[in-house]
Amino acid sequence: MTQYFSMPTAVVLTLLAAAMWGSWMQVVKLKKDFPIAGIVFWLYLFSFVFVWAITLVLAPSLLPQGIWTVTMQNLPVIGKILMGGAMMSVGMLLSLTVMHSIGLMLATTLSGTITSILGIFTSVSEEGLPDNPFALPLIIATTVVFLLASFVCSYASQQCGKDRLLAQGGRGAVVKQKSTVTFKVVLMILLNSVLANGWSIGTASGTAAGLPPILTCAYLCTGSTISTLLVCSFLFTRQKCWKTIFCVGTSKRPLLLGVVSGLCHYGGNLMSIYSMPTISATLSFLFGRTANLWTYFWGFYYKEFQGARKRTLAVLSLGLLLYFGGLGLLFLYNFS
Repeated sequence: MTQYFSMPTAVVLTLLAAAMWGSWMQVVKLKKDFPIAGIVFWLYLFSFVFVWAITLVLAPSLLPQGIWTVTMQNLPVIGKILMGGAMMSVGMLLSLTVMHSIGLMLATTLSGTITSILGIFTSVSEEGLPDNPFALPLIIATTVVFLLASFVCSYASQQCGKDRLLAQGGRGAVVKQKSTVTFKVVLMILLNSVLANGWSIGTASGTAAGLPPILTCAYLCTGSTISTLLVCSFLFTRQKCWKTIFCVGTSKRPLLLGVVSGLCHYGGNLMSIYSMPTISATLSFLFGRTANLWTYFWGFYYKEFQGARKRTLAVLSLGLLLYFGGLGLLFLYNFS
């Protein structure tokens, strides 16, 4: 399998991709009254143009056989990549909808457990374990640490809501509070976690088959765009909001948000996929879990933990330290 980067470069690019993934979702806070589906619509349309423009420019040097020839030689794999991309984009729409309902940090922590388990299982089943006797213990240990970190941070997020209610109306307010995590939200989180596994299905399939990373990303994006167009076209037609989506007579800011989101989302995907032949799809997925850290940092910026007691902040700090502990295990494995 061709390696495009050295180990240090691949790790840095994967961590940078995670930072981009954990940051662009702030559009939920910035979109104002613009529909979330509209942001997703523009995100994937721009991503499609962006990724395929890069693919066509670099194809002569990276794909001397030609895009069509390589595609015809790998049709079964490309079919799985297209399916993975289609799942991922629908999951993204659900994820942003949940974030809008219950907040960035709580949504991230609630979906983290299922997403982590499915992602690791899919990557290992597609690609196999890295050729190192310490790979399996490391994967298990790091996964457990990240899951524990997700649980601790989720508990802190829930306690923060109670802290604010206590400060506003005493213990009676806590008893009477109406949970934002409704049965509908739980179902959306579960479905989103399954659909988000499309990322692992697509990237691990392409990496395991030795498909050039540029084509893996291009077809992943193609699947994402096709499913987005189908779902969003149905929604926009039913809701009669096409003029709103195209910002007719209103601010064009949502279009800019979609462009920036696409650049971060699929720009990060491109860097991550190019780094996978060096660090493996499985370890790349684990490095990618650090995107949650950036979600929390931005959550602090938007004061989602404002009014939390010191005890709650201490619990959250423990959760964040666990994320760094898991990251430390990955560094120890890759650079020892």
